[in-house]
Amino acid sequence: MLDTRRAQLTALGVGSGVFLVGTALVWDDNVPPGEEAVFEFVNGWPDWIAWPLYPVMQFGMVVAPFVAAAVAWYLTRKRQPAIALASTGFGMWILAKVVKAVVDRPRPGGLDLEEAISYRIDGGPDGLGFISGHAAVGFVIAAIASPYIGKRWAAVLWALATGAATLRVYVGAHLPLDSVAGAGLGIAAGAAALLIIRRR
Repeated sequence: MLDTRRAQLTALGVGSGVFLVGTALVWDDNVPPGEEAVFEFVNGWPDWIAWPLYPVMQFGMVVAPFVAAAVAWYLTRKRQPAIALASTGFGMWILAKVVKAVVDRPRPGGLDLEEAISYRIDGGPDGLGFISGHAAVGFVIAAIASPYIGKRWAAVLWALATGAATLRVYVGAHLPLDSVAGAGLGIAAGAAALLIIRRR
């Protein structure tokens, strides 16, 4: 999906734009009305799907880039994508922590929302919400890996990244813009990594 320079440049620009617009919208702990409505809808999904879908949410964990790098090396025997997945993925996790500290928007439980929040696996009111590290990591993996695998498997990775980002909202850990902006930053970073690989 990001297998040409033009596609990578487009992804870099669009992803960066999504992240910057999302940051502007949530600044000073702002919660746009539409965002709260989407949160209430997703967070209101039934409880029974939490455990079956829990593995999907782990696609954005801090260890996921290293697992993806190992799989990429095993399947392609190419050093550059494996290194890019490990380094950019882990770097994205750290960068997400920095963004959280700068923007300083609480998780949903720390904001004045009208509806009660349903907390599920890994969800909770403590900590900072913007951006979602799971979303950022998941999308950076999908962006970097997609040119090296078939379109079918690339679609699977993008679906997993989308699922992980959405489930973070479902479990009550993030508001929608946390995940959307995290996805944008992840896509931009992944595109930048691919451009560096292409140049080398």
